[in-house]
Amino acid sequence: MRFRNIIKSGITVAALALFAHCSKDKNEDIVDQNIKTETFNQGTIEMGIFSQEVELSKLVGKVDFSQADPKSQYQNLLQKDKDVQAIVKTVEEIASKNPLAGLALSMNTTSCTYYVKDNKVLGKVKGFGWEMDNYHDELLDKGSLYLETLTKTSEIAESDRKIYAHYIPSKNPGAGANSNIELENFNRTELNKTEVVNGYLCNVSQLTPKAIDPDAPMNMRKLLVYTSPLFNKTINFTHPFYLEEENGILRIDIYFIDDKTPTLVMKPKNIEQRIVKNDELQSRTAQPVYTDLSAEWAFKALPIMMSGWGVLSK
Repeated sequence: MRFRNIIKSGITVAALALFAHCSKDKNEDIVDQNIKTETFNQGTIEMGIFSQEVELSKLVGKVDFSQADPKSQYQNLLQKDKDVQAIVKTVEEIASKNPLAGLALSMNTTSCTYYVKDNKVLGKVKGFGWEMDNYHDELLDKGSLYLETLTKTSEIAESDRKIYAHYIPSKNPGAGANSNIELENFNRTELNKTEVVNGYLCNVSQLTPKAIDPDAPMNMRKLLVYTSPLFNKTINFTHPFYLEEENGILRIDIYFIDDKTPTLVMKPKNIEQRIVKNDELQSRTAQPVYTDLSAEWAFKALPIMMSGWGVLSK
């Protein structure tokens, strides 16, 4: 199946990438919308990943990898589940234009719930066959990552099925993201417009690359970044795409194919202000504890994040 081939053929590129390591004028009144004005000090943010208005996050949880038949489960979903059919169609359409863009979509079939309390955030990420706890404490400049495969694959050693690392965010700010977007490579323009994202008024900035490499298999052609001063920037360290902003990022539109239609959109599905208990900010751990996100960590993390697709490709 082409969708699985997209994943399989992109593993080498993904491995290399690991090491490379809201619209109206501001003066126009926003009408008929209940704009929230209270600072978001604590609560939860349920984040989703979309492409062409299709929610890729819906694939997560459809297959029970603890069972012996994940491949047959997936084949059954392809025949009967409209959400999965729409996701596969979208990925294949994007991959027909650029295979690496299709890989980027498949690698980001994730859902994440952020537990936010003041300067701390724990992102509970669910991927296709794996889970991650992504923790960031802005005040103490501490970060940690916990990764675990949910599959029964024999290709990952038992000692490597769960891995855990500490890191210092100020020294490695994009460590918790799938992609670290370096601002020095882009021209940043603050647009004269605002957008409402889940009830919060956001400023919108546009990033365009200073140069396009014609020989590169894929380029980011444009990004739109939606930020709100009501959110602490600590949440930015938990997004799958990291870029430096002073306010909290609520939405990112990424254009890989052209500069007219976003290939991938990260945006919240639900934001709830509520009391967050301390135990909701506790990350899972594993032994040994890696003290930095080194090449060894990357070699162990990649098979975990590819494990769901790997099981299906056999």
